[in-house]
Amino acid sequence: MNRSALNINGLSYTRQGVEILRNIDLFVEQGEFFALLGPSGSGKTTLLRLLAGLDHAQKGEMILGKRLLNELPPWERDVGLVFQGFSLWPHMSVMENIAFGLQERRLDRKDIQYRVESIMELLGLRPLKDFYPHQLSGGQQQRVALARALVIQPKLLLLDEPLSNLEHPLRLQMRRDLRLLQRKLGITMILVTHDQEEALSIADRIAIIRDGEIHQVGTPSALYDFPVSTFVAQSIGMANLIPGKISQEAAHTCSFYSDALGYQRIDSNLIGRREGNAVLCIRPHAIDLFPIDAVRDGCYLWAEGIVESLEFTGNAIFYQIKVGEQLLCISQPHLIGVAATPAGTPVLLALDFAQARIFFGSSEEMAQ
Repeated sequence: MNRSALNINGLSYTRQGVEILRNIDLFVEQGEFFALLGPSGSGKTTLLRLLAGLDHAQKGEMILGKRLLNELPPWERDVGLVFQGFSLWPHMSVMENIAFGLQERRLDRKDIQYRVESIMELLGLRPLKDFYPHQLSGGQQQRVALARALVIQPKLLLLDEPLSNLEHPLRLQMRRDLRLLQRKLGITMILVTHDQEEALSIADRIAIIRDGEIHQVGTPSALYDFPVSTFVAQSIGMANLIPGKISQEAAHTCSFYSDALGYQRIDSNLIGRREGNAVLCIRPHAIDLFPIDAVRDGCYLWAEGIVESLEFTGNAIFYQIKVGEQLLCISQPHLIGVAATPAGTPVLLALDFAQARIFFGSSEEMAQ
């Protein structure tokens, strides 16, 4: 299949006086599985529709390979699109649904038959070729929708939350199948999703989008470990956000004060010589749980709390710990023979500052 890089430069789109996308700059590499992650209404699907030619941007350009897409009609863009609801023709069989796009392009009958049979073989649809959509399971319908998009041999395949209508176990399986298929074909794909786990597990890189703007682009691990804002931190995995204030004390030390943690001394080289309102962001796995009388050392930030609730998930136990007036989420690995700490137990928390992030500004400002 053809492979091509995508460049989006200064793309903006307004609908009925409302700015949906503003100054989007994005590069997607050849053969990359790219994800757009953000809440409902952030502009994810609108961006796909612009790429597919279903809507038209007022500003900016979209370049696929060496071709400017902006003024091309949808059928000349070499772009495939799989909708959230699959949108299969109910009166057509599996084979007829897959062949539809090729027939619209007036391809030779033998070429159509070869392409359709090849893609059905690849996706395991050959035994279902004479079935109709109402006779198929959700996973089977999704594979037909993928086959219909892939059979036209697009340079770019767009996926608009294609797994959201599937039951959880099937969604996990289809997620793995989709990733394997993408690697096998080497096709460039862009997935729109609001599911953090889905984006983390399937994408080579992710763009975090909110209110029509891209906040950060990076690999799943880079976004998880080095978010640039509290919004990005909460968009990728779970994050504890502790509001407080940074004050400089000496040449190489500063203090972080919060109602939850009290005064904590920090090496100022880790955050730079800045002062003011700040939010400490720390992941649940970067906080350890100890008995209340455990010995403290200088490697961690320490706080006392009470177990409010806990949730056993098999490989881990998630605790909600009340520290002052704030609840902190803590993840501890489950070990055979080691009992969970029951609710109501006073505990000591060790926060690994090396795995934390400091964002300057108040929590209210960061929520804007």
